[in-house]
Amino acid sequence: MNHFCFVVLFVLLLPPFANAQTDKSLDKRVTAQTSAQKEIDPESLKRRSIAVSLLQTLAIEARSYHDESLRARVQARVADAIWDHDKEYARSLFRRAWAVGEEVEKDAAKIVGNSVSGRSPMGQPARPRTNLRREILQLAARRDPVMGEEFLAKLAAKDEQGRTSDSSTTRREVSEAEMAERLRLASDFLRTGSVERALQFADSALVRVTNGSIQFLVALREKNAAAADQRFAALLSLANADPAADANTVSLLTSYAFTPSMYLAVSRNGIPSSVSSDPRPAPDLAPSLRKSFFQVAANILLRPFAQLDQTSAGRAGTYLMATRLLPLFQQFAPDLAASIIAQLSALGPEAARATAEAGERSVNRGIAGDGRRDNLEDDLKDRLDRAKSVDERDRAYAFAAMSAADQADPRARDFVDKIEDIDTRNGVRTFIDYNYIRSLVSKKRVDEALQLIRKLILPHTLRTHFMTRLAALMANTDGDRARELLDETLTEARRIDAGTAERAYCLLALVTQFSKLDPNRGWDLLSEAIKASNAVANFTGENGQTTVTLEGKFSVRLGIDLAAPSMLSELFANLAENDFYQAIHASKTFSGDAPRALVTISIARAQFEENRSARRVGQK
Repeated sequence: MNHFCFVVLFVLLLPPFANAQTDKSLDKRVTAQTSAQKEIDPESLKRRSIAVSLLQTLAIEARSYHDESLRARVQARVADAIWDHDKEYARSLFRRAWAVGEEVEKDAAKIVGNSVSGRSPMGQPARPRTNLRREILQLAARRDPVMGEEFLAKLAAKDEQGRTSDSSTTRREVSEAEMAERLRLASDFLRTGSVERALQFADSALVRVTNGSIQFLVALREKNAAAADQRFAALLSLANADPAADANTVSLLTSYAFTPSMYLAVSRNGIPSSVSSDPRPAPDLAPSLRKSFFQVAANILLRPFAQLDQTSAGRAGTYLMATRLLPLFQQFAPDLAASIIAQLSALGPEAARATAEAGERSVNRGIAGDGRRDNLEDDLKDRLDRAKSVDERDRAYAFAAMSAADQADPRARDFVDKIEDIDTRNGVRTFIDYNYIRSLVSKKRVDEALQLIRKLILPHTLRTHFMTRLAALMANTDGDRARELLDETLTEARRIDAGTAERAYCLLALVTQFSKLDPNRGWDLLSEAIKASNAVANFTGENGQTTVTLEGKFSVRLGIDLAAPSMLSELFANLAENDFYQAIHASKTFSGDAPRALVTISIARAQFEENRSARRVGQK
């Protein structure tokens, strides 16, 4: 600091000295850069060169893929991976991928238009509609916002007639389609932690209260509460001035302010429906913002009847929403509560009928505390009261048992025991066992989970899945025991039917764990896992989700994530860190274009990551 002040004070008096100092500083920076370059491992430079070549070759190879969707997806992913090494080439790949994606979606639309509703032409695989272009858009927008805006405009062009421009300003109104796409893209960026990029694409779409805009703000608040609250305040002002705003608008605003895990909509007949997500606590809003919410909510709910009659909620829906929010008005905005009560009285008994029929439980769902245990009993009672046969009673107890299991409620087993049909009882019991084991695993209660797994009769896929996860947890504290469990799990995995995706993904998950604990064993088992993958038609390496249909008179299905979409990529990135050339050789043994391209990109991308390169140098 003193040296800096010295230079500033005497720079005019001693310009030659200052210039000399500047030259020396520059020499130091150049020397530092040269030293850094010399420190790069020559082998790493060679690998990076090979990685670039692998990507370029793959991009050329992708042009000949018969699967046009895969062609576009691979070109876009290669563009993303090679971006820092050749931006112009990457841009050209993004544009090629986009053009192919457009053609794929056009062809899909023609197929749908020329076929019987709900069916695909014989021998024609189902094709993606807009998901492909959305994936390309996300990758391109992350690398080049200008290109992202270009692709976004093309993706939303189907609703071009919905756009209007204000001739007095440069601002244009965003169409419904573009709003949806912007918020979807922004939500993807939020999930990856790119808050700034998310806001860059979302802000012009946050002009109306919709499910998408509120869901985005709820997610944003977990990353940046101030930014989310600022935009929520703006939405409040827009809703207040919107003549089409109604009780459903108020409900969406309530989701942000009080029930971020619950989205409730109400029909013109006053019938509510709701969608719940993972529990989120109500936000602690600033008093001024909460006051604005209640004022806007009151302004909308108190609009004249003639205006309410033109809305999606009508009078009956307005009555339900006003009833739902009245306790909150009384608690947080008592000065407005009297007006809400007067409006409820004025709406009359006809508007109130549906709310009375829905019952207090439905009206207050998600807003009047937890009450899950009471709701569970009430739901069961309602179903049993309507049941007219043994099957319907069994179904009622099955739903109650599964709901209790989701909440880790010990009453789940009691409900199962009341199911009369033996097959249904066994199937639902498996579901409950699965949820209980999953809860133990998530809480890292390894010994309890393992004891239960060995005690219960479970499908081979479920048993393999859970034991692999437990071995991964053990690896942190007891490597020897983890290896023993992996050997036991491998025997179980080999009992899964050959030629199934379940067997392939379970083996790959095992190889992933073996490669961390015993790299040589991991390499030995890799060929078996790849062989299992090659035996599965259309294996991609990214679709590790499966379902298990349980026994019983009505369908009960378990959805299981045997492998994350990124598992195969991460596996080969780690294998390449261990032995780059052997990983390349192994990648070529995949018979399918999709998994071969996926692992090739992951191997190449791993060579560009500085932390991996540094780790390889440190290991030498």
